[in-house]
Amino acid sequence: MSGGFAPDWLRLREPHDSAARSRALGRRFGAAVRARAGTDAAQLVDLGAGTGANFRALAPLVPGNQEWRLVDRDPALLSLQASEIAQWARGQGYPAAHGSDAVTVTGGAAMWRAHGAAADLARDLANLPLARAHGVVCAVFLDLVSAAWLQELIERLTSERLPFLAALTVDGRREWRPPHPDDAALNEAFRRHQQTDKGFGPALGPDAPGEAVAGFEAAGYRVSAAPSDWRLGANAETLIDELAAGAAEAATAISPGSAEIFARWRDSRLNERAGRALIVGHVDILALPAENS
Repeated sequence: MSGGFAPDWLRLREPHDSAARSRALGRRFGAAVRARAGTDAAQLVDLGAGTGANFRALAPLVPGNQEWRLVDRDPALLSLQASEIAQWARGQGYPAAHGSDAVTVTGGAAMWRAHGAAADLARDLANLPLARAHGVVCAVFLDLVSAAWLQELIERLTSERLPFLAALTVDGRREWRPPHPDDAALNEAFRRHQQTDKGFGPALGPDAPGEAVAGFEAAGYRVSAAPSDWRLGANAETLIDELAAGAAEAATAISPGSAEIFARWRDSRLNERAGRALIVGHVDILALPAENS
């Protein structure tokens, strides 16, 4: 992710992100990256990397040695990348060594190295060094950017014929259980808030999956998409609480005249427990140049 996301929020959501991701698309991405890299260490760039969740999810799916550049603008998140990856690696049984801004994980016979790279992607996309890259990834990110920014990214990737994997892009679906009379009003206001400027111009929000698929196809890529929905229930009480409170806050910001309605909705959601559940729609998108598909 780009700046503005608290580490505690990223830690809270990561297990649910991991469960939702399409491993089939991840493995196909890994194979395409390895085909492009040959016997060299695969060079991967993660846009809006946060604390390195994409590394943790995808490094085991990319064959062979890897060098990751974890791009983010938030100094607090950049400072946590190496230690969070090392902690994860040791929990998985992988030896790991890290300094202040780099980490090396031994994954069987392969070496996976990652280091942070500070950049404001809203302004520095054109300056990202992609010429040596073998693949580019992002997660929970494309819905934050504008249509113009996405098109610029597609043009940059197309110029280098790079494989691309975007995980966990929101598609606008939110199904709260049990139903509440104000769900529709809340969801409509929340959806409008998703399309406000997040630093990249008017955000695509739930239109991002369709825009990405169409844009990459127009650029000559072979595109595959797979659902990566969160399915939250009794195992995710804290996350549902956070999502309910955040949705009410965002909806109120976009429609302050309905603040009382949204506050009642929030309180109802926070107080209910029996049978409470939430589906949040996400899509994983894999875009491969013709030679990799």
